[in-house]
This record gives sequence, C-alpha cells and structure tokens, in this order.
Amino acid sequence: MIPLIFNGGVYGHQEFEDLVHDLGGFVIMKNFAQTEVTIFFIVPEEDIERVKEKALELKAELKEAPLAGSEIAVVVPTISIYHLPHNSCDVAEYLRRKGAKTNMVGLSRGVGKRLSRLTAFERDLINEHDVAVFLFGNFKECVSEKIGKMVRDITIPVVATGFPKIEPPEGVEYVPNLGRIVGKFSRDSDIELLENVAKAVERQVEKRRRIFERFDVPPYYLKVEIENQIPEIEESPSPAPVTVKIDGLRVKLPYEKFAERIRNVRILDFKLEDICNVLPSVVEGHTLVRFWGAF
Repeated sequence: MIPLIFNGGVYGHQEFEDLVHDLGGFVIMKNFAQTEVTIFFIVPEEDIERVKEKALELKAELKEAPLAGSEIAVVVPTISIYHLPHNSCDVAEYLRRKGAKTNMVGLSRGVGKRLSRLTAFERDLINEHDVAVFLFGNFKECVSEKIGKMVRDITIPVVATGFPKIEPPEGVEYVPNLGRIVGKFSRDSDIELLENVAKAVERQVEKRRRIFERFDVPPYYLKVEIENQIPEIEESPSPAPVTVKIDGLRVKLPYEKFAERIRNVRILDFKLEDICNVLPSVVEGHTLVRFWGAF
C-alpha cells in the first residue's frame, strides 16, 4: 500500500473516494477548507496510475505522504508568548504536509535548565503517540542537560532538535542546527532544516511500522469497521473522529460509554477485543485501541 495526499476542489471528490475504495484502498483522513478538500489515503502500488489519472481529471494535486497513518507529538518546553520565538508551528505544519496527524504539547514546567521536567499527565499523553519530536533551543549546556531529563520516561521513539551539535542520549535521534529562529521558515536553508526533521521522523515511523506489519488486519480496516458499526462517531465535532495510528486507533468517543461497544465491533470472523486492547486515554472523551503487540 502506498500513502498519498489528494488536494483539490470539493466538487468531484466523492468520485475520487469511490475509486480509492474500489481499488481496495482506504481513506485515512479528510479535511475540508471552504471549497478545497485534502484527503489522506492509501492504495495498492499497482493502481497508482489509475489514481493519478482520476486526480488529473479533477484538476487536483497528488503527492506522497510518508507519514500518513501516524500520530506525532510535537513537544516544546513552553508555548508562552514570553518565550517566543520557537519553531513549533513550522515543524508541526511541515510534518502535517507529510501526512502525519500532529498534536502540539506545550509543557507546564518545561522552562529552566535545572527545573524543567514532565508531569505525569504530560508523560502519559506523549506516550500515547507513535513518535515524539522534542524541540529545544540554542544553548549547548541547557540542551545537553534538559534532553536527558525530558526523555527519560518516554517509551516511544524520540526525535529531538536544537541548535548546538551534541551527543544525544541512547535511543534519541538528534537533528542539530534547528534552534529558536526569529521569523518564519521560508528560505531554502530553512526548508532544508525542516526536511531533516521530517526524514528523522520518517525513519522512526518506518521502524515502528515494521514492528506491527505482522498483523493481518491493518488499523485502516479497523477504522472503517468502527465507523460502520458505531454511527455515533459521525456526531463527533473532531475533524478526525477516528485517528489512525501505527499501533491502532484513537477513537474520539468517551471510554465509559463506548468501550464495550468498541470491543464488540466485528472484524471478519472475530471481535475487535480478540486482537486489540481498548483503553481509556488521558485525554478526556478519547478511547485508545491498541494491538496486543503494542504492550
């Protein structure tokens, strides 16, 4: 399966979705913006040309989405206006354009070389994602001391950025030359830095995908069945009420009310609970669906 992004007009987009389904593909996420629509989807590699022909007919743009089907936490020590400028928005947006579902996490106690730390809630929230991207600043001593404390209890793959060149802790992929920069990332050299971050995240996502590729039922299929068998999901105000993750799904319905119904969703000849664990998220009103191999 090849992940792609469709950018085009609202008119005719349903025809495109029907083609994706007819080819055995899946729509991962869909976003509307006035008269434009962005569709994240996957299709078999042998059908790429048919998809390109349809996009050309609809005067739409197609591009690769290597991070589609992943949920990324972009973690910054603070998003307070008193600590601007930081590059969090540029990094998050660039990863979104690569297909990722990104969530910004601004830490409540992230400022300060000696005092910075994660709260239990922040730690658990970050660990619900597929990959965490920690954005640090310009001072070598500060970055070197903070990075170890911040990632100590993180159980998912970590990519960290900062301006100085340092030796990161074991298991952390570090991208240098990207600190606090005044102004928007618009020059070619700036885009190159963002691309370096995206490539690092892609490597971590690919490693994680290889862990879960042994499962016969992909998370995209679970998403379709949950949407078909639990109609209340359509009432969710979220633009992505069922978010596809590498190790399962994030279902934006309250755990207390819907957990049992989610467990009983029929997947081929068995129930969802036979292959996945259904857990409450630390985010109020969200439920996690994780393959048993994710533990």
